[in-house]
Amino acid sequence: MPEVLLQLRPGGRFKDYIRAFDIAERSGFDGVEIESRAMGSDPERMNLLALEHGLPIKSVIAQDPLSYYLLDNTSDYEVIEEVDPEIVVFKTPSASVLSWPLRKIFSEQVRRYVEKLGKQKIAIENTYKTAVLSKPIFNIKGLRDFVYEHDLSVNFDVSDCAASGMDILLSCDMLIPRIKNVHFSDYGGQASRGHIFPGFGLLPLGMFLSRLREYKYKGPITLEVDPRDMPYDSEDHITLYNEIIGFIKSYF
Repeated sequence: MPEVLLQLRPGGRFKDYIRAFDIAERSGFDGVEIESRAMGSDPERMNLLALEHGLPIKSVIAQDPLSYYLLDNTSDYEVIEEVDPEIVVFKTPSASVLSWPLRKIFSEQVRRYVEKLGKQKIAIENTYKTAVLSKPIFNIKGLRDFVYEHDLSVNFDVSDCAASGMDILLSCDMLIPRIKNVHFSDYGGQASRGHIFPGFGLLPLGMFLSRLREYKYKGPITLEVDPRDMPYDSEDHITLYNEIIGFIKSYF
């Protein structure tokens, strides 16, 4: 049975994470995913918060690849090492003109993290274009080739896959041997309607979960919803989260 995680991105203040962890615990999630930059230089407080609520930090999203290149990333390594997640997610960056220089930068930084953390933790995420004149440095096939070449895993983002114009079921078939984590959300047909609550968009999410079951997928499924649509102080949302957890687990 896959564990169901909640991605926490409530804001930059620690007290926001206190509320977020409380909601996640009351909703029945098995763990959480957090961005490394949200923990700053003091991940110990986040570790204590996770311990208090019985919600391990299973996955961490690493810093943007351009940040690795332009800034000293030693602190990012140290934060991730102290939290010791099972998965470290790298978002695939987008390029506006030539993609090969950014592919080279990205590959180099992934290599450095592999040296520090081990390749078994690293999962590369598929993404969609972030601006009109930009596109991800890897399409689905390019992502598949990259992770096989470097013996890494995939973080499969369902909404981003749909936003890039790809069929989520066919893409899942292409990537499933390497999928280590799933970012689970719905898609409403346009960029502004991405990462919305399951059931509020257009995607065949039940068929997708059935496909994961057929492949005997064992990794976590992480609910990722745009923070604008995801208040952390609503009793109605606790009910909704609980229903989503039940929906996901009913397929396994």
